[in-house]
Formats: sequence, structure tokens, C-alpha cells
Amino acid sequence: MINKFKTFIQDNKKDLRYILALTIILLIISIPKLYLQYSIGIGNWDTYLYLENGRNFAKMGWGDVSSIAPVLPMILAKIFLITGHTFQEAIFNVDVIAYLMGVIFLYLILRFKFNENVSLVGSFIYATFTLLFSWVAIGGNDIIGVSGTLATIYLILAAHKYNTKIYYIALPIAAYSFLARYTAGIMAFAIVFYLIINRINLKEIRDIIIGFILGVISISWFLNQFNKVLGTPFPFLGQFSGTVSNTQVMDSGYLPDTWYYITHIPNYLSSTIPLRSTFNAVVNPMGNIPTTLSYLYIILMVLGFVVILYQTYKIIKNSDKKYLTTKNIILLITVAILSIACIITLSQVSYITTFILFFIIMGLIWLTLYQYNIDTLDYDLLMISLFVIYIVFQSILSTKNDRYFITVLPFIAYFIANAVNNIYNYIDDKITTKNVKPTTILTAAIIVLLVINSLAFVSSIPQNNHYKDVEDACYWLNETHAPLNNTTIIYSDNWPGATWYLNLYIQRGVPDTNVENSSLEFSKQILASNSSHSPASYYIETNKVTDGNYPGLTAIKRIGDVTIYENNYLLEDTDKNLTTQEYRDYLNRTLSDYDKIGGE
Repeated sequence: MINKFKTFIQDNKKDLRYILALTIILLIISIPKLYLQYSIGIGNWDTYLYLENGRNFAKMGWGDVSSIAPVLPMILAKIFLITGHTFQEAIFNVDVIAYLMGVIFLYLILRFKFNENVSLVGSFIYATFTLLFSWVAIGGNDIIGVSGTLATIYLILAAHKYNTKIYYIALPIAAYSFLARYTAGIMAFAIVFYLIINRINLKEIRDIIIGFILGVISISWFLNQFNKVLGTPFPFLGQFSGTVSNTQVMDSGYLPDTWYYITHIPNYLSSTIPLRSTFNAVVNPMGNIPTTLSYLYIILMVLGFVVILYQTYKIIKNSDKKYLTTKNIILLITVAILSIACIITLSQVSYITTFILFFIIMGLIWLTLYQYNIDTLDYDLLMISLFVIYIVFQSILSTKNDRYFITVLPFIAYFIANAVNNIYNYIDDKITTKNVKPTTILTAAIIVLLVINSLAFVSSIPQNNHYKDVEDACYWLNETHAPLNNTTIIYSDNWPGATWYLNLYIQRGVPDTNVENSSLEFSKQILASNSSHSPASYYIETNKVTDGNYPGLTAIKRIGDVTIYENNYLLEDTDKNLTTQEYRDYLNRTLSDYDKIGGE
């Protein structure tokens, strides 16, 4: 075993040095980002969900959405149990670790085609894309999801090329990647296609089946928990069916514009934060200012794809085998017809139909090319497939958020790396030196430039964070109106955040602005006292959607955007009983008087 390990180190010494250098460089840019996030605090709604579910898994809190992707909350639960307490910095730390691992796995994926310098540049360009780097340490599941996807892809490639027993690790990691971010499951389409065009043998199929079984076993605990809490081991199937049919939903992210992500690619690749922005400009960079570097990336991305086509053309042209045979002409005509059908189906039918047509097209293209022994044909088709299915999947869904596009970024980096590879080859052919290659010097210069650019971005991050007001308001309420406990009924329109900060079960309270007299109706809803409903003692409003004039409630504290209201009945004596007939009579009078005067 020791000898094998020594041999492995010796055989991969150069790559290990590059990975070490990459890790150090990533730490240089990610540690300042992490410490800044410590200062800013939580800056995204979903972060509360993962933290609170983690606290629930650790049996230290309440939890929130039971069907939410469970891997990140489970990791947090383990950290909470080991440290003996809950703390929000845990999710920031996990985010950074996942980020480092994802970039390293992309480096390893690129090494299947490119040399160390190109792979280093390609993976670090990915690491410094504005959208990805913005989300480092914020505390979502997007980075851990895409990193799991990259780990799976690398291990699948390694299993097929080196040792099929690697599937025993690859497929359990794929299962965890899916449970870390459900959209990671989309990669299965491209992976199956890759295995089919490689015409794998029975031994490889056997190891894939074993790996699949191990994957199911490895996530069985999560499936059992889902079944206990939700009555089904597969709650994600409901979400999956919704995406298959692209069901329209009432969601804050509802945005049916198919071209939304395409039009904002410059903002996602490299952009600067406008002056006088809030932290929301970091979370959602669609409003940022694209830099010249962003457009250079887009040019390189297009060039990278063109290079693949050109190199394929050269191989066919220099081959003794005729390309435009009757068979290939029929296949190419079929490709053209199916391509038109594929474009027509976009947003019109289920994305599954579009994917099936797309992979038939890719399969037909492979049939016309495989006989030419193109070295990386299967690899290129895999990467192109991953790029297309993720960008199509995210674009046709009616619910959109900038961070969802993170799943596409590694494959944009692949095309850029492809262009960089050809530029490097041209430079090395034209300029010869005795010692250090000019492309090695160029690589160092690119890395230094991107490090400076990333650190400058960190220094420009605004610390004006709405969620800090939520935190301060909750702490104020807890300190000035103690003792709050689980018999204290509190509502909030940011119930996950209030639940996290107060460690109490906070109920959802959002005024319905679509009804007449929404303030009155909301007061009736949360202040009612009957056999099935306990009235609210407090309401924490974090997003003002009404005039704030709620009958029966009085604003007792305002911190930034956040207002805390108290039940009027408790203003003079917080120990009053809200379940008595006296309270019900008081509430009826209050609401009736308000209604009579029209809420004035």
C-alpha cells in the first residue's frame, strides 16, 4: 500500500504541485471574502433555511422546509454537534471548502484534455467568475451542488478511463450531489450519453450497477427521514414533475423570460458593483457593470467552440476516409431537421422532449465522426452536452435566480480553456526559449491579474445588508421583552430568519396585498383567538408591503427596514392572557372600529 502511494505521488508529482499552487491561490482570494462575510452576516433568505434545518437535524432547533435538499443541513448538523452550539459562520466555512473542492475537480477534469498550465488557467478563471466568487461564503447550496457535480464528472471520466471500480465512489457521490442540489440530477442525461457512445462492456456495466446500488444505500437515511416527516421517501419527485411540465408558480423568482440568463452572461463572468449599492448587488449581480474582461471571456468562449469545429474539420479533411457518404448525408439531413424541431420545442413542451431530441442529434453527429479516431471526441461531446442541458434547463424554467446559473459556469470555463490551449500552442510554436516557456510566464501573469481583480472585488463589496437589520431587531426584541419562549406567538414575513435568531418557532405572516383592506384582513388573521388559533403577541415586518397601519398592533421598534409590532392588548401588561373572552371582545371592538372608519 505504501509503495503504491509513493508510486502515485511520483507519477503525479507535477499535477500535485499545480493543485497545491491552485489551492494556495484560492485561499488568498477566498479567506478575505470569508472574513468579510463574518462581518456582514447572513445575506440571503435561503441561508436561514439550511441553518435552521441543520439545527433541526442536530435536535437543537425547529427546522423549516422539510423537503429542502438535505446534504448541506446534515453537514451543518454534524458541525453543530461537534462544537456543541449553533453558529452561522459554519455555513460560510462549508461554502468555502466546497468552492475549493469544486475548482480543484474542474482542474482535474480539464487535465483529461489540456496540459497543467491551461488547466490551471481554465479552473482559476472559473473560480473568479463574478457570479461564482460573489456567492463564496454567502451560504447557499449552489456551490456545494456544482462542486458535487464536478466531482461526479471527474470520477466518471476516471472510472471509464482508468479503473471501473471507481464507479463505487462516483455514483454515491452523484447521489449526494443530487441531494445537495436537486438540479444536479440533470447531469445524468449527459453522463448516460457519454457511456453509450463509449460502448462500455459488460464488466463496466456491472460496476456501474454496483455503484448505483451503493449510491442508493448511501442516501437511504435521507430517504427514510423524508418518509417519516413527509410521508414519501421521494419528495423531490414533486419538484421534478413541476420542472418537467414547467408549471407556472407564484414565486418571487417568477420570470418566464427565456433569454434572461443569456442577456446577463456579461454580468456573471466579470462585473463591478455600482456605487451606492447594497449587499443585494453581490447576491444578484445582474445589475452590475460588465468589465472588458467579461467580453474577452465571451470572445474566448466562442473561439473555443469554433476551434473544436475547426480541428474536427481538419482531421476529416486529412483523413483517407470520405465524409460525405450517402449514410452521412442522410444523418446530417436528419440532424438539421431535428435541430429545427429541438429549437421549436424550447419553452413549448417539457424540457425532457427537448433533451431527448438534443441527445439524438448529438448521437447522430457522433455516428458521423467516430470512425475518424478523434482523440477527445467523447470528452468534447460530454462537455458540450453539459453546457447545453444546463443552460437550456435553467433558461426554460419560469422561476429564475442569478445564482442558478452557477451550474453553467464550469462549462463556459471549458470553452475558454479550449481557446487558451490553442493560443498557448501557437505561442510555444512561435517563441522558443531555453528555460521557462513563454506560456508559463503568461500563466503566472494571468493568475496575478485575476488575484488582484478578485481582491479588488472583495474590497468593493457593500456592507449595507438588509438581513443585518433583521438580526438586530430580533436581538433587541429578545433582550427587551424577555422572557420569550415557545408559548410566545410571533409572526414574521421573514419567519426563517426570525426563527434562526430567536431560536423559537416563528409563524409565517405575510399580508395579502391582493385583497381589499389588506392591513385589516392581516390583523384579523394573526390576532384571532379561538380553539384552533392562538393570537400573535408580536409581528416582525421585514418587507413593507402595506401602509403598516395594522389595527390591534403598535410599532414598538424600527431598525432600518425592519419594524416590530406588539399586540395592543399587551402594551401595558405583557402577562395578560390572550385566550380570554375579554381579549376576544376587545379585538372585535378594535377591528370593528377600524373597519367603520375605513382604516383611516
